Amino acid sequence: MRDLPTYYYHTHFHEFLKFVTGPCASLLDEEDQTFIQRFQALSKDQQCLIIRFVNRKSIFIKPSTYVYDEIDNIDDNFYQLFQDKWFRPIQRKHAAEFVEHLTKADILSLLEEINVLLEEAIEYKKSAPKSTLVDVLLSEVSAEQICDSSIASDYWEGNFERPIHYFLYLYFGNFHAKLNQFSMRDLGVMRTRKEQAQVLARFDSIDSAKSAFNLHFQLNDVRIALANFKHSPPNDQVQGQKHQDEHKAYILEQLSTMCSPMGDKATELHQRLQLLLANDLLSFDATHALDVLENIGSSAASEKWIREAYKQGHTEAVEARLESIIQAPLCEDLLAFAEDFLARKYHKKRTSVLTDMLRDNSQTIAIDEIHKGAVERGVVAYYEQRDILALRTENEIWRALFGLYFWYEIYELDGLGLSNEFDHVPTSLKSNQFYDLAKEHIETRINNTHTKASLFQQLSFVATKHYGEGNIVFRWRKNILERLNLLIKHSELSQLLSLLRCMTQDWQNLSDGFPDLMLIENDKLRFEEVKSEGDQLRRNQLLSIQKLQALNFDVRITNVVWTFDPMQTYVVVDIETTGGRAQHHRITEVGMVKVSGGEVIAEWQSLINPQRRIPANITSLTGIDNELVANAPLFAEVADDIDEFTKDCVFVAHNVNFDYGFIKAEFERLERRFRRPKLCTVREMRKYYKGLPSYSLANLTKHFEIDMQRHHRAMSDAVAASELLSLINEKRVGYQID
Repeated sequence: MRDLPTYYYHTHFHEFLKFVTGPCASLLDEEDQTFIQRFQALSKDQQCLIIRFVNRKSIFIKPSTYVYDEIDNIDDNFYQLFQDKWFRPIQRKHAAEFVEHLTKADILSLLEEINVLLEEAIEYKKSAPKSTLVDVLLSEVSAEQICDSSIASDYWEGNFERPIHYFLYLYFGNFHAKLNQFSMRDLGVMRTRKEQAQVLARFDSIDSAKSAFNLHFQLNDVRIALANFKHSPPNDQVQGQKHQDEHKAYILEQLSTMCSPMGDKATELHQRLQLLLANDLLSFDATHALDVLENIGSSAASEKWIREAYKQGHTEAVEARLESIIQAPLCEDLLAFAEDFLARKYHKKRTSVLTDMLRDNSQTIAIDEIHKGAVERGVVAYYEQRDILALRTENEIWRALFGLYFWYEIYELDGLGLSNEFDHVPTSLKSNQFYDLAKEHIETRINNTHTKASLFQQLSFVATKHYGEGNIVFRWRKNILERLNLLIKHSELSQLLSLLRCMTQDWQNLSDGFPDLMLIENDKLRFEEVKSEGDQLRRNQLLSIQKLQALNFDVRITNVVWTFDPMQTYVVVDIETTGGRAQHHRITEVGMVKVSGGEVIAEWQSLINPQRRIPANITSLTGIDNELVANAPLFAEVADDIDEFTKDCVFVAHNVNFDYGFIKAEFERLERRFRRPKLCTVREMRKYYKGLPSYSLANLTKHFEIDMQRHHRAMSDAVAASELLSLINEKRVGYQID
């Protein structure tokens, strides 16, 4: 990791300020500008002290502990900054935060100091954990006493929190990010999007910026306050009622003091804050809470109002609201909810839209239970065995289509890209306003795409130009264009363009939830959402599937039931190695037995040159020495054979993770992927043959009288393990019949 230059923090803070005073200059009020002017008038050492403080997590500092090599005369400069009111004594409103900041030793000293002044001492145990001591201190000692203590006199707090928070909000767009991201960037820990950043202000006016900042600030404070109310209820009944009254009063105060939103971001935050408060108010005053919910105007609030109003018996009002939503929905997500709720609650219908889709447009297939935990891969294998092309595409193929097709509009169109290199999601997508902000360019692009060939050419051009560049829309894969070509070839151009337009209009709801698999059978395309026993369709999946169906894509629900497939093909594998850890040791021999329908249909065996010396204890165990493997092939030379021999098979071994882990590691050294469903004969023998004294391969073969030619040689052990597999499958068939 690189060392940072001496004045690194000073440099990156001025880089940060350059953005604030440049693209964001029109978003600064008089207080902001005064702060910047005062800061720029400070000496370099004083600026460095301010910057070091800003980079800390806490708003409290103990000046006597500051030691930084790049700053001269720290004490004198700190004193001058205090005199100029850059810092101030601990304020009473921050007393609780200050106590949390202190070490346990400081808290004990503070309690001792306070007890000297009290007639009746506070009782506490020095051995108690810090959290308990904090609770004692805050419940027994006033904020004034805390701030007047000698412990508090050793600390200061910053007197410029608001401007710094506002500047950070302008730069990062949230309250979570800190200036240490510059350090992480320059140390190579964090990857940024410098090549895509346009250096843009996030807001178009100071009113919209201040409104969003103030509401976001209030939202964060309210979240903390409500969490504190919920997590610290008094045990005493009288105090409990007082606590509830204070809780309710706080909610009502926050609702009444909320500033009016200006701009889309502020409106969204205003709605989120109202919804948060209304949800909490439901337990105190349901009638008032419903009034708040009814007037918020967001889809989440509308859904919450409908559910709560229905519970309280306002059935006629709920029915009217559902009808109005269906006539003019705020979004497709709310529309799907309204249609479903109206059908189930008012038309005496017992099933939901989700259930209807499962029933009316579904199929059921039986998959060997070996694929539990990887059901989609099991379904792919099921289709591949029937010579049907099946690919796991889920959201990736649609997001790649969208991202490549609209790359220019997302990242390069003036005013719509990333605000700075630390951004990941363009504001146009985050706010779900992509179509509104880029409508002319979007429609021009769609209208100029006349053939499937021109569509694929556009995607190829962008992929070639930007391959590997970080983006939030999709992940780069080597086969991305190959899969997109299949999609385009087997779809109608109008279908794809219509879906692309829909995704621009509602990215939030159409960026995920797409079916798991893309299949091509008899030259026809279809998509399947795979559901195993107990799985349900989520609403985002419902929306995406309904959209595809509306555009005449063939979409089905594939329900999987688990079974034992007697025709499942297995490869029973055993390996010998130079040691026990795949990261540090290598394979010396591989033996494989392919089994289908209970019969051995093929065998494969080879010594492997491990490219390192074989330890004497390993030779003693296996009989494989350095001379024996000297002329054997390298793993790289047989990797294709192993890959092909195990393809579409279940990988079986005795202690399967050992053998599988070594083979997977060898493929990774070749920068190749190896993935197969696994079955462990140790685990399965324990499951179906309980109570045996030992489950080692040698003892099991002895117990079941299985012939073993040479233990600790790959082919012999693989053949023996295949006999155990037969015993296991006999039991599995019996369990299935039962």
